[in-house]
Amino acid sequence: MMVPNRLQRIFHPTNLEAESESAFLHALRLAVAGPATLTVLHVGAKADLSMGALPHVRSTLRKWGIIERENGSDELSARGIGVRKVLATGDPLQACLEHLTEHQTDLVVLHTHQREGRMAWFHGRVAEPMAREARLPTLIVPGRAKGFVDATTGALKLHRVLVPIASMPSAADAIALAGWVADVLKADHGRFTLLHVGSGGHAPQVHPPKRPGWEWTMTLRDGDVVQEIVRAEKELRPDLVVMTTKGHDGFLDALRGSHTERVLRQIDCPMLTAVA
Repeated sequence: MMVPNRLQRIFHPTNLEAESESAFLHALRLAVAGPATLTVLHVGAKADLSMGALPHVRSTLRKWGIIERENGSDELSARGIGVRKVLATGDPLQACLEHLTEHQTDLVVLHTHQREGRMAWFHGRVAEPMAREARLPTLIVPGRAKGFVDATTGALKLHRVLVPIASMPSAADAIALAGWVADVLKADHGRFTLLHVGSGGHAPQVHPPKRPGWEWTMTLRDGDVVQEIVRAEKELRPDLVVMTTKGHDGFLDALRGSHTERVLRQIDCPMLTAVA
């Protein structure tokens, strides 16, 4: 798995539900941090399509104090921030994957529901398979999660990051992904908890990046992998969980979902993930 050298292109599909606003705010704040071009895509019936219904970028940035005028295109350009809005019809998952095939992207930002232990987006399971198929770093913001972006001010709070690690997929990939997002967001201090769940108390050797103000600690647990990760998330209350995944490896995984997907259905914060 390769993480981008820079964050220049962000893709955010939206279903325009109120619960999806947090994911949009995260995508927009990351575009400011990059700076990057943010592409917002909505897939719907022709009668429902309207550019005016898409999330309002400039009014949000003005509220945050990033720009002074709502029509401040020149201010966005001066900051290196780009905005593209796209309307499409058809199957949401297919439309998103076609867009990613045709346009270079560094990060995908998705909203997802957590309903009765199953996840739905556009009334179907889109977020999980898209994260698998895109094979790109993907930030998934559950509907009930406030996340690490303050909706009113745009302030960032990335102080605690939980990073479950294993020998496979590589622990180095998960650590690199966590360090990358912290660098993008210019997090000058934070605590990264590396969590290894396995018998015997033997964790893979790790070499996390060293930055002033970053603290890396290792925690070892026995038990069911998914249950222990979820338990750690409830106890530590991180601002972000970072997990890499191998995707679906077999028949049971295809039915139940990967460890990453099963964790995502139960946590209360955003998850940054990528297929290793």
